[in-house]
Amino acid sequence: MDTTISKEEKLMALLSHLSIFIPNIGILAPLIIWITNKEKSNFVRFNALQAIFFQLIFFILMMLFMFAGIILMLIAIPWFDMNSNAEPGITFFLSMVFMFMYFPLWTIFSIYAVIASVKSYKGRIFGYAIIGRIIKRKVYTG
Repeated sequence: MDTTISKEEKLMALLSHLSIFIPNIGILAPLIIWITNKEKSNFVRFNALQAIFFQLIFFILMMLFMFAGIILMLIAIPWFDMNSNAEPGITFFLSMVFMFMYFPLWTIFSIYAVIASVKSYKGRIFGYAIIGRIIKRKVYTG
């Protein structure tokens, strides 16, 4: 592992994690940071790779929730057409729950990313659950 970590390396690690706050394209920042710094610093490489995979997991989860919400909504809509006085059923409300899962999940992922960015800016090795150990093994020993 690197014994001394420069301010620039700490800043790149911080930006990698905080890019989750850039809507829809946040994954590009850690990707660019990883591409430009992968040969220069293991610390930046480790943090950027973590941020990339962390944001990919977030994106996949959101797409799954949205897909489930849309499917449930499509199931619920024909029910409304049969009876114009009908009230929305449980399927409709369940679809709304799935679609609005974005907000609590984004909050949880964002808090975790802020913790990671603060620790990495202090020069500490912070690993996300599961992916952190895998990436650390690849970057620092492989």
